[in-house]
Amino acid sequence: MRVPVKIGHRELEEEYCYYDKLEKAVLCADYQAELDYNIDEVEFEYTDLQDIVDAYFNDIVDIILRDKKLLNKLLERLSIHNLKR
Repeated sequence: MRVPVKIGHRELEEEYCYYDKLEKAVLCADYQAELDYNIDEVEFEYTDLQDIVDAYFNDIVDIILRDKKLLNKLLERLSIHNLKR
């Protein structure tokens, strides 16, 4: 899955920039390059997650309905949620 991700300039500089002794300057590669991150390295803000769920709601529901383990987790969460009301 590809999603737009904001990355702080410091991370980009560490990844794509280096000091060139001959030029006596910091040189940076193209910032438009795609970066690969593992899912464990990505943190989403809550509003981003809401946007993703809104965009992919039907797909998410289909995945949950096809996977018994996920469906059981969902039903358990729903029953706990209903008990708290």
